[in-house]
Amino acid sequence: MMANFMNAMLEQDSNVIFLVSTLSKGKLAMQNYESFVELANACIYPKLKPFYISSGAENGENKNSKKTEYGIDIDTKFNVYVLPTNQFTKSSRIYKERALLKFLQNIKESGKKIIVIRDEAHIATNKLENELQEYFSLILHFSATPKNDSFDVEIKESEAVEAKLIKSVEWCGDSERDLQEDLAEALEKFKELKKVYETQGINPCFIVQISNKGKAENELKIIKKVVEERGLKWVCFVEKEKGYETNTRLDKVKNKSLWQKYVKENSSFIDVVIFKMVITEGFDMPRACMLYQVRDSKSSSLDMQVIGRVRRNPMLKEFERLDSKTQEVFSKAYIYGIQPKENGKKKVWLKGEKQIYDHLYKEQTNEIIKEFRPFYATMYKEVPKEHIDIESCISPLQEYGFKKSIFQAYREIQKCDDKVREKYAEYVKDFEHFYSFSASLDSIKNKVKSVVENYDEYLESKCVEIREDVYSFYEESEFSIGSESWIWGSDNDEFGLDSKAEKEWCAILKSLAKTCAKSIEINGDKIYLFGKNFIDKSNIKYEYYDERKRVSYPDFIFKDRGDRIHIFEVKSVNVSSSQNGIIEQDYEQKIERLKQAYKYASKITGYVFYLPVKVGQDWQIWCAKNGQTLHENMNRAMFEAKMKESLQKI
Repeated sequence: MMANFMNAMLEQDSNVIFLVSTLSKGKLAMQNYESFVELANACIYPKLKPFYISSGAENGENKNSKKTEYGIDIDTKFNVYVLPTNQFTKSSRIYKERALLKFLQNIKESGKKIIVIRDEAHIATNKLENELQEYFSLILHFSATPKNDSFDVEIKESEAVEAKLIKSVEWCGDSERDLQEDLAEALEKFKELKKVYETQGINPCFIVQISNKGKAENELKIIKKVVEERGLKWVCFVEKEKGYETNTRLDKVKNKSLWQKYVKENSSFIDVVIFKMVITEGFDMPRACMLYQVRDSKSSSLDMQVIGRVRRNPMLKEFERLDSKTQEVFSKAYIYGIQPKENGKKKVWLKGEKQIYDHLYKEQTNEIIKEFRPFYATMYKEVPKEHIDIESCISPLQEYGFKKSIFQAYREIQKCDDKVREKYAEYVKDFEHFYSFSASLDSIKNKVKSVVENYDEYLESKCVEIREDVYSFYEESEFSIGSESWIWGSDNDEFGLDSKAEKEWCAILKSLAKTCAKSIEINGDKIYLFGKNFIDKSNIKYEYYDERKRVSYPDFIFKDRGDRIHIFEVKSVNVSSSQNGIIEQDYEQKIERLKQAYKYASKITGYVFYLPVKVGQDWQIWCAKNGQTLHENMNRAMFEAKMKESLQKI
């Protein structure tokens, strides 16, 4: 995200210089620098020219030595400078020799603007700001675990999970059970996952977090025994200790930094890593897929940092080429241990928690879930490569010539849909193929689009429960609603929504519920069958294609008195804090793609789908039923009248 932001800024203004202030703990600074270099060299973010600011001390040099791998003079020819914070202390060479100060003065005198990016901003440090504030045009703070609720830009956890940027969490195990028994069960689960990971050339990793002194010795004895009984390789290390223990040949490697680097690699033969607190910031090990927590850290922030080690997706760039079962495995992080408190989240549950017997399904269920059975979502099938034939799209190179630079051509290909890039990898064998593919790119994109967006062929309905659990959570927001006679309950009868538009649409549905919604009685209360689709463990989702396979979680579900299901996805084109900076063209394109997918979903599920878009003071409401667009642009009054009219004869 940092690289994306910096590259976009540099495309608009080449006079911008970035100083990325990074914690040196866990060598996070070097990790960031190497990532920026990789992204620049791969032409993903080609505007970046990274430079690592170092006195060389972290490379093991004597403090009095003047030798350094990078040199104390900071070259001004670059535009992204990565600085570990411990390289700017009063005892450091960079400080004593005023190297950073001279560099900033030179940059400012050249008329360029300096933007500071503070990574891991939840950890307090103001070394740079205190002494060098006058040289900075702007300071931006990045954090996955911020300590307050003030954000200019926020990517919600649910949004990151939906986009497959991070894995969803599946809580497992029994904290009341014996350590040996519970760990043994977790490792059996790990061995199942290991088989799937290995099909992609990755040896997964199982992380165990133990307690501090006192309990740790006995825990380690049990853990090692259980792990070795299953033929797994382990390594154990703790913070501030020079050595480490292992049951592998790694015990011959004396340089701790070398084996710490090795255990992160996808090909590492180490199966289990045991630690106390060292794996927090900067320990980037995407192959880690399971965490077993024995330790209770008493800190939700530290818990989130540790859990974050197993939520990275090692197949992020190749995810779309995986089959659906493999995608599911790579989309989940399995956590055995202490569930962190839901920081900033409120718990809600489906009313009627008492389990009742469903005679049709012959099982215990919840009253609300029973009312929505059977329920249908949609699933986008994988498009086989052989279904996309691009040979007819490619003409001999001499017919049209080649006028682009190879760098421009490569960047254009990398910005294409996943399926286009898959065909590129399949087709291009040499430079001639590359030139032909690039010159025919527009024709290829149109061909791919015509195939993959064929919903008749690749979209199918899937019978699911509306919920995997009666519980869910919402994130606290300014857009909350009061007590409702709907399907959800909470401790204070308040429910947070995601936007002002959602809140207003919820009020519209609430006003219609008494005349249009089906109702049931639970514990003497009349409950109308409509509610917010709180997406934690929700199966109310509809897949579609927009550059890659995506998932839409509609905002509201409404069951009318005629037992018909109405699905609502609320949008707004009004400027708000949550939509500041939206590119109108991209937003409209997304709405059009949703319309296309919802129209077909209405055909195969039998549900009525709506896209209410808030425009000014009124609404523009699109509606589809039975595979046909019923209404392209209703306003609120028309929508309410249609809902009531359709139920008059019931």
